[in-house]
Amino acid sequence: MGTFNVKFTVRNPVHPERVLQLEGLVDTGAHFTQIPRTLLEQLGIAPFGTRRVQYADGTVVSKPVALAEILIDQEVTPAIVLYEGPTDLILIGATTLENLNLGVDPLRKTLIPLVPRQV
Repeated sequence: MGTFNVKFTVRNPVHPERVLQLEGLVDTGAHFTQIPRTLLEQLGIAPFGTRRVQYADGTVVSKPVALAEILIDQEVTPAIVLYEGPTDLILIGATTLENLNLGVDPLRKTLIPLVPRQV
């Protein structure tokens, strides 16, 4: 299927003037978006708790999480983000994409707008 990166903005929800422009790997296999803690600390975003996550190798760990706002293509959503180590990848996870009504076009390696069904 292939992987690709997209540019996005992360913002402090309490102090919206604190923003960073980032680039992250789109990972529909990851539930949460993950951002290195050093970047979140620059924005004044602190963890509020933990969530258990399972990695591809089957390892289950508790990771600190924080609340951030994620902006892609003029859309914004609050997101629970994993508060990761300084060398960890920046990932844009499935829940963030769903909340932004974005899907993945794996052939063109782009995000595409979706219209969610409401029955």
